[in-house]
Amino acid sequence: MALGFYGRPGRSELKADGSPVGEADLALDRMLTDELRRLRPGDGLLSEESGPAGPSARRRWIIDPIDGTEGFLAGQPNWGTHLALERDGEIVLGIVSRPVTGTQWWAVRGAGAFRGDLGPPGSGALQPVRLSPVVSLREARVTGWKVDSLLDPLLPEASWFDCEYNDLMAVLEGRAEVMIVPGEVWDHAPFLVLLEESGGSLFDPEGGHRLDRDLAYYTNGGVDAELTTRLWPARPPRGRADA
Repeated sequence: MALGFYGRPGRSELKADGSPVGEADLALDRMLTDELRRLRPGDGLLSEESGPAGPSARRRWIIDPIDGTEGFLAGQPNWGTHLALERDGEIVLGIVSRPVTGTQWWAVRGAGAFRGDLGPPGSGALQPVRLSPVVSLREARVTGWKVDSLLDPLLPEASWFDCEYNDLMAVLEGRAEVMIVPGEVWDHAPFLVLLEESGGSLFDPEGGHRLDRDLAYYTNGGVDAELTTRLWPARPPRGRADA
């Protein structure tokens, strides 16, 4: 559905926070929320574009109809849909798509994280997500949001590299060990379970694992002990075995 809007002029406007929203965002939001209401009428909903809806329930679907709207409108490829299921306050399912490349990533709590072709189940090759095995910050690659105050504790020991706009898959594809990612709950929710089910971690700016702190560190899990020591020295270290 999103690809039907991609690459052609369309209406867009700025939201109150200054970020753009276009026809595709709103069309996908309507489709996803209508379908979830039909299939799971007892579940709650939280969407970037339409906010909270539905009953107050133990289960809540968290939706970002098009993550990377700015790039989508500019004809760039790194955009897609984020979908997560929260049960009793824990993210138990996450799905991220990149339609231009025909790829999707998904994870179920306790069942692993996978990468495959975008399409019906069983329609293409399926691979477990494998993160980088690096365990030392000295060998680590850091990417994402380049803010000096966030990077000073990590650099120059770790190596920085610039990534393309909205390239959120760098850690999941083993191209980085740490990624600094701004965003809201719907941006981070599927990545929490994707990372943890593949051996990685998601840290908030205080060293916890909340999704509502406007920023997150995505990691491969192997560098967590050193990362925690440098960024949050008062917190106990968390290594891959504890992820």
